Amino acid sequence: MTISTRGERSQILDRKLNESRRSAFFREILTNSGHFLILNSLSEIALMGWDNYLHEPAHYLIIFAMLAQAWYLSHAQANRFWGNLIGVTCYTLVDFPLDGWEFFAEPNHLILGVFSLAIALLQGLHCHWLPCSKVVLVPLESLIRLGMLLALYQTLFWKNNEGNLTIFARANSSQIFLGESLLVIGLLLGLQTLQVMRQQQKLHEIAQKLRHLAEWGMGSYAVSAAVSDPEALLFQRCDRSIVFLDIRGFTQWCETTSPDRVARVLNDYYHCAEPAATRYNPLKVSFTADEVMAIYDRPHSAIAAARAMQEAVQPLLSCYGLGAGCGVHGGSVIEGLFGSDEVRTYTAIGDVVNVAKRLESSTPAGKITLSDTIYQALKSEISVIPREPIQAKGKSQPLTAWYLQ
Repeated sequence: MTISTRGERSQILDRKLNESRRSAFFREILTNSGHFLILNSLSEIALMGWDNYLHEPAHYLIIFAMLAQAWYLSHAQANRFWGNLIGVTCYTLVDFPLDGWEFFAEPNHLILGVFSLAIALLQGLHCHWLPCSKVVLVPLESLIRLGMLLALYQTLFWKNNEGNLTIFARANSSQIFLGESLLVIGLLLGLQTLQVMRQQQKLHEIAQKLRHLAEWGMGSYAVSAAVSDPEALLFQRCDRSIVFLDIRGFTQWCETTSPDRVARVLNDYYHCAEPAATRYNPLKVSFTADEVMAIYDRPHSAIAAARAMQEAVQPLLSCYGLGAGCGVHGGSVIEGLFGSDEVRTYTAIGDVVNVAKRLESSTPAGKITLSDTIYQALKSEISVIPREPIQAKGKSQPLTAWYLQ
């Protein structure tokens, strides 16, 4: 099984927790950039018919411009002000040289420009410049979108009556009702959009908190696997390298030290050891009292992490007359999600883990003990000092071991 790096696992989780670019693109078309395109197309089709509409090159320019705008705005870091002006700018730059000043005599072009600028301003304000104004500007933006529909409706009405301006003065009660109803609906939709945005923000914040809590408890590898490939959490036999680090004389030191001070020192110890361990891409780092256990997929990473952890914790522990012993062993383990229905954790078990712990327990402060398995795998790359065989509990034969230089 290929083991991704910590950064890659973080990116996997980000993609799972956040919207994909493709999904964001279609959402942007349906909720923002495509509104003028859709409404303008419907009005033009109603006026010209499908055949004439499909043979008009300008309509394809609008489609291209709006798709370009939607693609840019689907990016999470897009600037909402400038992004909402991409469509109208692209369309104007291409079509104006063809039509000349008659371009601005077309009501649809004016509607596109005015409403694009209005929406760009509103989104720029509540997304970038004045986020606190969202409660007012989001409903207002929805009203403006409905205003665009009314403007296109009036343009279509005007064209059907051959540009007779007096027709607007004779609006009947049904037209007034339609306009008022659309404004009310626009306001209600704006309030609903605001509520949905707030709920999405809360859900996103909760998801990030739960992610951090899960990673703290299970490790980024297990959390990433649970999200992207749950079968990776099933029990399986794997080759792993195990590192244990434990403070020497910690129990006796605790007997003469206040609990508050013990807690502070222990927490500082974790803060020193954890960054050193995670620098070499562990599958899991766990703390149990003064013991640190780290699981790696390669012996190279385990040895590098053991060195780094010793170097990181030694200055802290020496201030209190303490030191840490470290043991490294590797081999076949059973790895997976262990626990009950209520409490579970991702870890590795087996003789390899037990031996790694025995090696660490026999190691004096400031030293790193390697098993013969680790030494034989990397003997051409590391320097060691032979040490006396270790008579480990539960083992019939002494363990051959080495001090890492």
